[in-house]
Amino acid sequence: MKFTEHLNPGVNLIRSYEPNCVSVNQQQLCQSCVISQHHLLSDWPVTQLSDLDESAMQMLIELKPEVLILGTGEQQIFPSASVMQFFIQQGISLEVMSNDAACRTYNILTTEDREVVIALVMN
Repeated sequence: MKFTEHLNPGVNLIRSYEPNCVSVNQQQLCQSCVISQHHLLSDWPVTQLSDLDESAMQMLIELKPEVLILGTGEQQIFPSASVMQFFIQQGISLEVMSNDAACRTYNILTTEDREVVIALVMN
């Protein structure tokens, strides 16, 4: 699935997504990753939602997102209530989506210059 052009060339842009593989700028990533407008973590150690522990969540909040998009694979799967509560306590809006929807939403929010972080779970 191809996406649209972003006007700011300095922003990490998701160029395309296919199952378990995302293209960010000119880089192809086929493992779980975290992307913000100016940071790219290409080896996020979460390959299933049960791996989403406090250490993995801390990596996300260190990027200081206003909105965190959690892509849960090919289907939308909600994390545990304790994970949801963790982000609420941090004052971070958590949106949970399938990876393809998450990628589209990330690109839209970056055009609004929002502090958005996307975390994609891929296995």
